Amino acid sequence: MKQEWTSFKSIEGSLLWIYANQLGMYLSAEGISLTCMEPMLKIRRPDSPEPIYWKLNWEETELGDDILLLKEQDTPEPLNYESLEWTDQKHVITSSSFFLEQNEIKKVSGYGFKENGNEFLSAIVLEMDHRIISIEAGAVITIKVTTTAPADLGELLF
Repeated sequence: MKQEWTSFKSIEGSLLWIYANQLGMYLSAEGISLTCMEPMLKIRRPDSPEPIYWKLNWEETELGDDILLLKEQDTPEPLNYESLEWTDQKHVITSSSFFLEQNEIKKVSGYGFKENGNEFLSAIVLEMDHRIISIEAGAVITIKVTTTAPADLGELLF
């Protein structure tokens, strides 16, 4: 596993919330699809009261394949939020949000492809108790909430 991907596995056992400035939500027989640009994952690890934020973005390779990018940060920027220093909730985020009632991440997997001897991440899958959340790279990032594992995400990288 690549060194930069070890942070993905470190969120197993954490709680998850999803935010975006504009979050499109679509319900189908397969589950819920969320579409957005630059979604933010709020993650609270069980051993820390301080949340971390993962800003997700994408990039295109020279051959036109989409790769998923992650930036870990201490604040939910660029989302609209207010800092709270006097409470255990560090930030109040006033952007669109989505979360599951049972939001503990049980397992994290990464999928992608190999190109010119390099491995590229194109999707992550977060397994919860009764739901699976898959996040796929693209100009519009797609987040699917289903009860079954998604197919055709590429090669399992971690």
